[in-house]
Amino acid sequence: MPATGLVTNGGKEYPGELTPYVLVTCIVGAMGGLIFGYDIGISVGVTSMPPFLKKFFPSVYETQQGEKVTNQYCQPQLTMSILIPFFQQLPGSMSSCLCPVLSAPGVESDASLMSAVITGLVNVAATWVSIYTVDKLGRRILFLEGGIQMLICQIIITAAIGAKFGVNGTPGELPKWYAGVVVAFICIYVSGFAWSWGPLGWLVPSEIFPLEIRSAAQSINVSVNMIFTFLIAQVFLNMLCHMKFGLFLFFAFFVLVASIFIYFFLPETKGIPIEEMGTVWKKHWYWARFVGEDDSPSGGIELGGDGQNPKRV
Repeated sequence: MPATGLVTNGGKEYPGELTPYVLVTCIVGAMGGLIFGYDIGISVGVTSMPPFLKKFFPSVYETQQGEKVTNQYCQPQLTMSILIPFFQQLPGSMSSCLCPVLSAPGVESDASLMSAVITGLVNVAATWVSIYTVDKLGRRILFLEGGIQMLICQIIITAAIGAKFGVNGTPGELPKWYAGVVVAFICIYVSGFAWSWGPLGWLVPSEIFPLEIRSAAQSINVSVNMIFTFLIAQVFLNMLCHMKFGLFLFFAFFVLVASIFIYFFLPETKGIPIEEMGTVWKKHWYWARFVGEDDSPSGGIELGGDGQNPKRV
């Protein structure tokens, strides 16, 4: 017997029901997410471990073993092993490239796997924060808070890595507490992404596109996301080798740019039905110039004093 419910949004009722078809669809989607999460979380660590490389990629293994690594920024790696979104793969890649920072003597082969497990668990836990707060706090607050949190962590990690490895990436003995600090800020970075830019990067686009073009627009959104995922994954290690610890400041700059864009150009979409998003754009201080009279329904929405937070009237 399917459960039925009625969603009320600002006095306007939207009937809906939980049918067996919807339930099965949700279960399949959840299974896909679990498989994808396991893949991106574990593969980063496993494909960096010497036993895996020795068995499946002996040439990479021989290169790693035959060369005495004197520059921690430039180590032979499997580039294709990090084909996952940059903000998710950064901690795994960084820990793989800077294993001595994250390991105890004698367990370097396990450091990448352990870092992937730790950051993966933090990612999962922090995602629940977004699920619980996204309709209470709103999208803009989570975006901005997550952006500030990631920006601060990027700067701190840059300073920590630069102070110990310098420009030449010379390895040396590092105290465990120092490694713990680096891991802690990596986890704080991951949590900030997991409750803001991670899930909201999929949620907000699904809310702002008109129904007529929603499917096509989402397809373009996902395609662009995956294309840049591929490009970043391919050039990340080379960039690390050439830019040293400055690479993390390079990406911190784009976190800052993205956060500024959210502050000025993204209106709050919390509680706004898809069919009334046209009104939100029409009343926005910037996007209103691109919205015609036929693109927005009549009545129902007004913006707050900051011009960013719409509400039903």
